[in-house]
Amino acid sequence: NCGVSSRYVLPTRMSLPIFSLRAAAALFLQRQHLDRPRARRLTASSLARFAEDAGGIQLDSINVVDRAHYLTLWSRFGPYDRATLERLIYRRRVLFEYWAHVACLVSTAHFSAWRRAMLDYRHRHKGWTRFLRRHPSLMRTVEAEILARGPLGNGDFQNAAPGRGGGWWNWKPATHALDFL
Repeated sequence: NCGVSSRYVLPTRMSLPIFSLRAAAALFLQRQHLDRPRARRLTASSLARFAEDAGGIQLDSINVVDRAHYLTLWSRFGPYDRATLERLIYRRRVLFEYWAHVACLVSTAHFSAWRRAMLDYRHRHKGWTRFLRRHPSLMRTVEAEILARGPLGNGDFQNAAPGRGGGWWNWKPATHALDFL
């Protein structure tokens, strides 16, 4: 016994729950809203619920047929009106865009949980703090454009140097500012 009270001794063998493969697959399909594909209507509550259950809706500008989030939503809700989707996201603010695990649409109900990550990211991100401190006019310019013209994407800003190559990590200055914001 070594003089230690038994109430502090951890059990030597813990029983883990056991799930059948069928149950695990059913849970996955349900949480991804694929258990009844295209049977639900796109509404504010169904959109928020899907984003919450899936952990976010990935935004991806690379496409062949259409952008990833449009296809993902179509696979869950079937045909929907894009204007309705835009209104739910950008006017009613059911979801917000954030670099969660990747660029995502996240349920606004989870904003407070992500706020801590946002505050930390300002100080411990990919190393652009120094770059942005050296170029405060860039931040002001990008913010002013967004205020004047509404939501903007990376393609709405020009490259700093004409002829500069694209590439995955060869970002133009406005891209750093957009990511930081």
